[in-house]
Amino acid sequence: MDVDLCAGGDSTRRKVDLAGVSDVTMDLVPLEMYDSARAKIAANLRWLFAKAYGIDHIPEDLRDPFYTDQYEQEHIKPPVIHLLLSCELYCRVCALILKTEQAASLQSHLSVIQALSRKGIYVVESDDTPVTDEDLACVPIKMVSVWT
Repeated sequence: MDVDLCAGGDSTRRKVDLAGVSDVTMDLVPLEMYDSARAKIAANLRWLFAKAYGIDHIPEDLRDPFYTDQYEQEHIKPPVIHLLLSCELYCRVCALILKTEQAASLQSHLSVIQALSRKGIYVVESDDTPVTDEDLACVPIKMVSVWT
């Protein structure tokens, strides 16, 4: 492993190249710059994309779901937001998880929520409030509902 870090304590992101692993670079973020909310969103999106498309077939424009605007603010890319609001990803993943005849009938957020609840998987927020189809289709997107 080739790590290019300074012991000088400067708090900037660093790239790390892993020996023996082709085309893999990790960002190391100092603890004081770590954003746990962003990390949770990124991990959930990676899982969702890997399940929906297969780990080796994630579309290029979805591999890095964030962009930085002219004010150095980070946002989720519009195509990712569009996919989340359209329920396409949820339907694909739910169909893979359920593997039943009813998977073909999944065409909306509501049908996904109902199919999961019939299997004993309840979609709730962190305070146990049920997530509704309106929550998942809300603009601007309610990330709490999507990722709790």
